Amino acid sequence: MSEPYRIVILGGGSAGWMTAAALSKVLDPTRYHITLVESQAIGTVSVGEATIPGIREFNQLLGIDEDEFLRETQGSFKLGIAFENWHQQGDVYMHPFGPYGFAIHGVPFHHYFLRHERESAPEQRVPLHALNLEWTAALAGKFTRPIADKRSPLGHIKYAYHFDATAYARYLKGYATTRGVVAIDDRMLSAKQRYAKGPIDALVLEKHGEVTGDFFIDCSGFKALLIGEAMGVGYHDWRKWMPCDSAVALPGQHDASTIVPYTRSIAHHEGWRWRIPLQHRTGEGWVYSSRFTDSDKAEREFRAVLGNEVDTANHLRWINGRRDQAWQHNCCAIGLAAGFIEPLESTGLQLTQSGIIRLISLLPGQGDMSQRAQAYNRYSAEEITSIRDFVLCHYKLTERDDSAFWRYCRDMDIPDSLQQRLDLYRENGGIFRNSNNELFNEISWFSMFHGQKFTPQQEHPLAAQLPAEQLNQHILNLQRIFQQAVAPLPTHAGFIQQHCKAP
Repeated sequence: MSEPYRIVILGGGSAGWMTAAALSKVLDPTRYHITLVESQAIGTVSVGEATIPGIREFNQLLGIDEDEFLRETQGSFKLGIAFENWHQQGDVYMHPFGPYGFAIHGVPFHHYFLRHERESAPEQRVPLHALNLEWTAALAGKFTRPIADKRSPLGHIKYAYHFDATAYARYLKGYATTRGVVAIDDRMLSAKQRYAKGPIDALVLEKHGEVTGDFFIDCSGFKALLIGEAMGVGYHDWRKWMPCDSAVALPGQHDASTIVPYTRSIAHHEGWRWRIPLQHRTGEGWVYSSRFTDSDKAEREFRAVLGNEVDTANHLRWINGRRDQAWQHNCCAIGLAAGFIEPLESTGLQLTQSGIIRLISLLPGQGDMSQRAQAYNRYSAEEITSIRDFVLCHYKLTERDDSAFWRYCRDMDIPDSLQQRLDLYRENGGIFRNSNNELFNEISWFSMFHGQKFTPQQEHPLAAQLPAEQLNQHILNLQRIFQQAVAPLPTHAGFIQQHCKAP
């Protein structure tokens, strides 16, 4: 029998333990040996407490019981993200996880809604939030899991989670180590390589000597100790398009009886603020650009908003961008080491998850891996680039001019890939994914376009063929269906109390 293939993961935290857990689930332990090296003396970055629905698929892959996971991580449910003050002061819209209405004759529903909004008198217009199940439930503070009757809109409700990312990593560590993953608490001194910038043979540790391996996964965060320092792989810096590169985090006021089932993104005069409700606390963060303000000023302003002069602030810095290659030789970077997009749309853990699933699909092994590496790098670049365009579009579509920061965002040049999307939508409301590898779909783009008052010149021609009376009746019926579906649901806090309340 041949020796097991040795996979060595550098770094714990969410990325490391998500990787270890997934590999321990799908790989035969008699054929693969997995080791994770982490130093308890080195802190981890945790900005990933808000997630998007893909995290449910990841947990389902692992076979994790949802109630147990939420109890262990002080988690709550999330139906979408509310954006406040982004277009102008006082504006509010939501990016919900579920669809608006239903396509008619193959034409996406948003075209019909745009026609309804354009043709109807103001007092007769049905608001967009009333045509989305998740948004309707979020505004009412209600929640349920999908029910068995798939004829009901409640049979298809889409949701994600808020949770303590540190607790999630700890939970997955227990999951992975019970499945044979070897955990080593030590600090890496260097990577032993066959030649400069070449393949890695071992990690040299402070106390445990050398840990040899066949394939190495870099989950060392922004330090990128393997893919960056050892391999010398460069980094695409996107801060000219995405200037927010800093945050200060503090605990906010918390009431467990009224936690809402959505994340709040509240734009302030030089950036935005997140508000993430967990069972035991409300996480708050003040996101800003170091180009326009400094950390001392940001902390002072944030404390004034929160009224918190007691707790110690946690300052975070990052560079929005990606590695030139996430997979180089026998090393693959996952998580922050591979790239990062600011947490506006809660994509941090999603990028980690997709990197893991992609690595499993292109599973490394003995011999030549160059074609697998090329495919991994191509798909990784496509995915994070499309997320970049979606996130930066929030800034570009603002009409705020109350600070140099917002004027810069409004007036900045944007990538051609985003400009083409804007031009297409402006012409006739068209929204298309450039590839199946894109994370955000028509629902997501329309939510942002409509919420930030970016209006097309016309709708799809087929949307004009439906008689006006029939269209209006269809929209009124949808509003009634969603209101009736949501009315009997338990409150979000009540659902948590019944099913997954943490001790």
